Amino acid sequence: MSIISQLQTIYPSMIVAKPEEMNNPAGYLWYQTPSGEKIAILKDDIKKRDTDILNVFLQPLIVENATETAREKSWMEFLERKKTKLSLDPPMKYRFVFFSIAELPADRDSFQDAFQSLFPRRMPLVWVTDTSGLIIEEIMTSEQETLSFEEIIDVLMSDFYTKIRFYLSEFSTVIQEAPAIYDWSKKCHHVAEKYRFASVITYNDLLPYLYLDALPQDDWNNIHRIFFKGMDGDQDLLHTIKVFLESGSNATLASKQLYMHRNSLQYRVDKFIERTGIDIKRFDQAIITYLALLRLDS
Repeated sequence: MSIISQLQTIYPSMIVAKPEEMNNPAGYLWYQTPSGEKIAILKDDIKKRDTDILNVFLQPLIVENATETAREKSWMEFLERKKTKLSLDPPMKYRFVFFSIAELPADRDSFQDAFQSLFPRRMPLVWVTDTSGLIIEEIMTSEQETLSFEEIIDVLMSDFYTKIRFYLSEFSTVIQEAPAIYDWSKKCHHVAEKYRFASVITYNDLLPYLYLDALPQDDWNNIHRIFFKGMDGDQDLLHTIKVFLESGSNATLASKQLYMHRNSLQYRVDKFIERTGIDIKRFDQAIITYLALLRLDS
């Protein structure tokens, strides 16, 4: 097996390419093989120990992103802990907006210009891969309004004929917290991409899924056995229970959303309690049941 084939087994993101052929060469670590081929591996896929090993039998290549602005460079050096502070004036507050697109844009410059036109001023925008990246939304004055991604997502997707997803971190006024918030937001964006359930998602929306993602598979298998034994085929009942819980266990509100008589809803709730032994009318058991239903849908 060749070196390239072996590396592709370990690093699925590895590609054979030239930096000038890539939209975002700086998002990868570049190496040259003994036979002279240039390969790239996503930075997020490589740990420090891996780079030490790779450097033994591959020649590292230094590739810079020529389109990166001074502000973008300053932010990334700070967020990746290469520098202890921003080298330029910090904003009053900021948040991280991770984005991913379903297809590689034919004209990345136009795509990036469309993003920038949404804001009152140019924001730092860094491509992490050819189809994903990071916008740092900086608020420089008290009069500057924040962007509502929920209001513009449909227009943006229709303009470029592709699916776009955003993860929005919380706003912070403490610049020194930025590297920690960045690391946390990157993890949250990964979980949001894994479950792929909304075009625009915030940290509040994601909290239940962070618990689910941390749940070991063996634990989930046991929870599934306890909660849903013999019920996988009864999707109507499970959907009813989920809507009931999402309605704050309000039978009147849930029955309206389900176009169902309140008594019929109550019958299904009682049926679930009887079959599982889990009293979803109790707050503590309702929470656990709802998380289990989210995992079941994912």
